[in-house]
Parts: sequence; structure tokens; C-alpha cells
Amino acid sequence: MIRRLTAFLSFCLISLFLFTACSKPADGAYVPIKDESGNITGYERKYHNDNGDVTRWDVYDVSEQYDHYVLYEYDSNGRLGKETYYLANGIGEYYYAYSYDEEGNLAEKDYCSAKDGSERVLYKDGVESERLTYDNNDQLIKYEVYQNDTWTEAELPTDSPEADE
Repeated sequence: MIRRLTAFLSFCLISLFLFTACSKPADGAYVPIKDESGNITGYERKYHNDNGDVTRWDVYDVSEQYDHYVLYEYDSNGRLGKETYYLANGIGEYYYAYSYDEEGNLAEKDYCSAKDGSERVLYKDGVESERLTYDNNDQLIKYEVYQNDTWTEAELPTDSPEADE
């Protein structure tokens, strides 16, 4: 009797595990996006690489119209290297590019937009330290340093490569 009960419980646990594992949406499945109240606010499709990282995210509005998509690229160490945002018609809107130091800490995050110009955030030991903002003509228009949990505008240091341009 105990063997049958043990076998039955084992069967139930394995079945529960398989059901839970199989209930994850398939790659590219059309899935509703819900807010904290459970209301559907849109729909999405996500695609993954062999490591399980998202490589493409398609977003649809609440009326199921295709809205935009994001492409994700990873470096040889599996860290996010670039995320590019596109309108539904395929026109690139903006991107973020990331680089890392030898210890694997985030060293630099670049933002670029044809409409808004660009911004470069530098990190020291994985913590934001400097921010440089450029206009659409790639001219430096603002330099800020991060101190005491706030961004403060500062003079561009004379030893900075941007000062020589």
C-alpha cells in the first residue's frame, strides 16, 4: 500500500512539474500584457536565443495593432550589448549600447536618437559617474557629474577627449 501511495505521489509531482514547465509561453507566442489590476494593456511576442536571453520583443497595443519592436544583442560573455527600438514600420527610433570593464561592471551606456541627439553615461565600478549630452549635430551641449545621489552640471574637464573636439 505504501509503495502504491509513493508511486502515485511521485506521478503527481512529476505531472505537476511537467505541466508547470510546459505552461511557459512558447517562443514567439502572442501573450497579453496586463497591468497590476489584471487589465489587458497590450500584447507581446518574445523571441529568445539558446541562452534564454530575449533577442526580439514585438509589442502590440490593446486593439492588437502592431506598435513597435525591440532587438537585443549580447556580447561574447552573454551581457546585453545593445538594444534598438524600432517603430512598427521598421524605422529605427533610438538605441542604447553598453560596454563593460574587465571586472564585468557596466562601464558605459550610450543612448542615440536621430530626433533627440545622444547621451553618454560613464560608470566607475558599476556606478554612474559622468553624463555627456550631445545635440543632433554631435556637439557637446551638457556635461554633468553624479555626486551625492544627484546629477550636477559641471565644466567639461580639460583632460577629456571631448574637450579637444
